[in-house]
Amino acid sequence: MDQRNSLSSPRTLVEITDEEHTLILMARTMRLDEIVCVMVLNNFLPKELPNKHSHIMNIINSRFCKSYEIHTIKTIIEFISTQPTCNQMFQEHDVYEMIENYQNNRPAESDGVYRLYLKPYTTQCIQCKKQLKSTFSHRAKTVMSLTKTYQALICTCVCQDCDVEIYPSFYIQNKKKFITIESVKNDEFIYLNGNQIFDQNLLIDFDQQLVQNTVSFEGYTKAYNSKIQMIKERQNQQLVFTGINNCNTMLLNEKNFQMTWLLINIVKFIFMTTKEKIITIPMSVRDVNECTEFFLEIKDELYKKFVDFWTHHQRFTKKCDLATCSKVFIVDGHQKANRLISPNIDHKYCQHHQPFRVTSTATHKIDENIETSLDKLALVEYVDKDGHYDDALCNVFRSGINNKCKISSYGFLATFLNCSVIVGFTEQPCSEGMRRVLHHILTILRFGQLPNAMCYDCACTLKLFINKHFGSKDLKSTDFTQFLTSLTMAIDRFHVKNHTRPMCKTIMRPDHPCHNNIYAAINTEVAEQMFSYLSKFKHSFRGYNYPKSTIFLTILFHLKNCATTGISSFEQAI
Repeated sequence: MDQRNSLSSPRTLVEITDEEHTLILMARTMRLDEIVCVMVLNNFLPKELPNKHSHIMNIINSRFCKSYEIHTIKTIIEFISTQPTCNQMFQEHDVYEMIENYQNNRPAESDGVYRLYLKPYTTQCIQCKKQLKSTFSHRAKTVMSLTKTYQALICTCVCQDCDVEIYPSFYIQNKKKFITIESVKNDEFIYLNGNQIFDQNLLIDFDQQLVQNTVSFEGYTKAYNSKIQMIKERQNQQLVFTGINNCNTMLLNEKNFQMTWLLINIVKFIFMTTKEKIITIPMSVRDVNECTEFFLEIKDELYKKFVDFWTHHQRFTKKCDLATCSKVFIVDGHQKANRLISPNIDHKYCQHHQPFRVTSTATHKIDENIETSLDKLALVEYVDKDGHYDDALCNVFRSGINNKCKISSYGFLATFLNCSVIVGFTEQPCSEGMRRVLHHILTILRFGQLPNAMCYDCACTLKLFINKHFGSKDLKSTDFTQFLTSLTMAIDRFHVKNHTRPMCKTIMRPDHPCHNNIYAAINTEVAEQMFSYLSKFKHSFRGYNYPKSTIFLTILFHLKNCATTGISSFEQAI
């Protein structure tokens, strides 16, 4: 007896049908997953499509790196399509629809079955690098996507030895929460805490709605919730709520969404402008006090990074004309962004240097403080014997006193480069005096760079102020402040026609020969154009308290600059 036959396993002959024999031959010609894709494409593409089989062949060959011929594709499609039994085998079924039907029809038995399971961004311990076991939470979260809401489970990894707990978007160690580059880069979903998970596309959509359509958080959440309810009604789907879930948990929560958006954009901003790999964030987005302390802690460093990054944007811009990029900077004040502030604030001081106590409300009514004194000294020839500005003063000037009866901020000062990029801003506690303008400019110079030419709607008064006070105790002469004396100044073209002082009609005009064409081909009206855009945010600005107002402005201007220069806000370490 042949040894090979004795060792071989017994075989049983089975009769097969012609259909089964054909399927075997097809499987030897093309892999089963490729056959499935052929039939999916055949069912999806309309039969009226010209060269339909050629398109399917090209798609399959491109996807699987094969070189099937068109007659092979036709043969498979024709055989399967004409055999009802085979055709049913290759019908596509929606997994999400099956899960939803299961949840709706058998809610008690479907516990734990959801359409999304969010896994940790890594299963390796951050500290000891040990591989960890993943476990799913028992309480479902609500995913907020662009067109629907649905349930999901969060999966975590825990290392007891290192006290590390890893989530899909962050990790916790020693009761501190950290976000890493790996946890947010190209992540499809964002979860920080609470009962809601945010589809990344939803956050991107709000970015664009904010920058392009100046929408508010309140308006966006109301529109989103109304849209979701209408979509569900149109689809005739009935929501299923189990456990503690109720109708409210299925709606977009404005405060939770706002804080998540702010924190994620802060993280993205830091990863873009620095080489940082890990960032600490508040443990809870719902803890207002913790988030406020976080904003206070990072606001100055955030502004420093903002100025440094955008004053050097010519090295990475994709849209600016390099011949004129960053050639001139334009300063202006925007009052429509003013907001009501606490009556216990002393208007003589900025929000960073408030005295511990304000003993009398009379401090809000001071007529002669250091701001107005310095302004009047600079314009001494225009002050009459009673100490008031006389009619010879240029009809356009800025005083250092705010005579408003309402207790509100002045808005903010902003500096733009002529290519429409915002490079600095300062919230004003009182008004737009010349010393505040200079402080604003010098603060930008501390963190970044500025060109040697500027435009300002009150450049005439600013020039007189510098000429009068430079070298005194009120404007000391240093290597740092020397920049002001060499600065070329002009009134922007939009405002210069309103100025009446002789110097305003000559050397302060941007097209005067003394400027050597530095303002030629420069859009000096950038500030007015940008403020026309920013004025649409006035109601949003007024709804923010300090320090969230500063954080929001920083992120808003950053996103606007990204759109202006053509870069993505998701880029890292530029």
